[in-house]
Amino acid sequence: MRWIGSCVLCVAVFAMAAALSPAQANSKYAAYVVHAESGDVLFDRYSTARRYPASLTKMMTLYMLFEAIEAGELTLESKLKVSKRAAGQPPSKLGVKSGSTITVDTAIQALVIKSANDVAVVVAEKLGGSEWQFAKQMTNRARKLGMRSTTFRNASGLPNSRQITTARDMAELGRRVMQDFPQYYHYFADKSFTYAGRTYSTHNSLVRNYTGADGIKTGYTRRSGFNLVTSAEKDGVRLMGVVLGGRKSWSRDRHMRDILDNAFAEIAKNPTRIAALHRNKPAPRLKPTLVAALAAKQAAPTIVGNEPLRNEIMAAAAGFSDAPADSGDILGALIASADVDDFNEFERVRIASVPDEEGFIGEGDLEKVNEFAFGVQIGAYSTKALAQSELEAAAAKSGFTNRDRAILPTRRADGSMLFRARFRKLTEIEATMACAELKTAGVSCFVVSDADAHVN
Repeated sequence: MRWIGSCVLCVAVFAMAAALSPAQANSKYAAYVVHAESGDVLFDRYSTARRYPASLTKMMTLYMLFEAIEAGELTLESKLKVSKRAAGQPPSKLGVKSGSTITVDTAIQALVIKSANDVAVVVAEKLGGSEWQFAKQMTNRARKLGMRSTTFRNASGLPNSRQITTARDMAELGRRVMQDFPQYYHYFADKSFTYAGRTYSTHNSLVRNYTGADGIKTGYTRRSGFNLVTSAEKDGVRLMGVVLGGRKSWSRDRHMRDILDNAFAEIAKNPTRIAALHRNKPAPRLKPTLVAALAAKQAAPTIVGNEPLRNEIMAAAAGFSDAPADSGDILGALIASADVDDFNEFERVRIASVPDEEGFIGEGDLEKVNEFAFGVQIGAYSTKALAQSELEAAAAKSGFTNRDRAILPTRRADGSMLFRARFRKLTEIEATMACAELKTAGVSCFVVSDADAHVN
């Protein structure tokens, strides 16, 4: 079954990015950084694309367990019985025996530090009666938390082709675990725990070596790649970061450090900026008097975007070997067409030991972020005001209010002006997919090369 999934992936890659081989594109990648208190977005790459959560799933299992403790249904000393099914789960596992019991306190540590699949089922069966029923409860709870794109099919994160999430949803879950249960959040900062005479160390290396990091969860399956949710605080500012689909644990960790460093630096340069940074807000509309003034000068306005921040983020991403080239949301397309459980493989946890200073990058990992040299044009109009109106309407209709866009003036042979309404700074795959979404929303469009476009 594994080779079938690989072949499907090959077909998808060649169909969507003909110039790239599967080794040259990482379709599993997504990343997201938000200000933990305000929710302001500081970094966003494929944050709403469907991905596999792997053991990040256990954050929701823990959230449900914390709720049960707070409701008085359990205490940290309560005993949880181990079923035969729980004991038979594949690694990573604590190795609990069927018929034995563990305390809730031990279960929490095992889920956070060891990422134990057997313990996840123990918790699920206690709280839901069965893991299947518990997974449905998890999904329902996720919806109430605003995680609209997440579906759970098990409590551990073991592969299931219908267990999906997004980077944005995982960031929200991390925020809610921290904000709703601060009395238990300290578990995520623990570096080790001992059970039955054996000491287990955390898989989360950022807790050990990134200043300010105090949690929260790692995850890995072959289909998901190396996943990580990290919360870190510096100078009174707390961020929540998500990286999904890393090729190696060390490159995933390096990218997390880079995007957090850039976000902290941006806030330090302009502390008052957070309240206005990329919050879900309508795109700005120009006053009629300003439109008239701009038209007279034949100068197009800057519609949206935080260019200094975007440039810094892109510079950081350019050095990340796991960033996508022209992959688009290939994995999301595979998930949508997958049969239930056709990706059923054992989860394994592998922390790479290659030190960063050796500069080792695996063969096939030398890709860079493709130049964002494509755009999507929805039309060319006789006035800027009309172009502006149509572009904003298209953005609202398609949900593209946070995409870079601009009005680009061009002079025709007869001396008159046309004003092109265009979404900009996209890869070719992103532009193709964006145009398809616009057409679905009833907006005519076509993909253009944006490399030589400029605003006069």
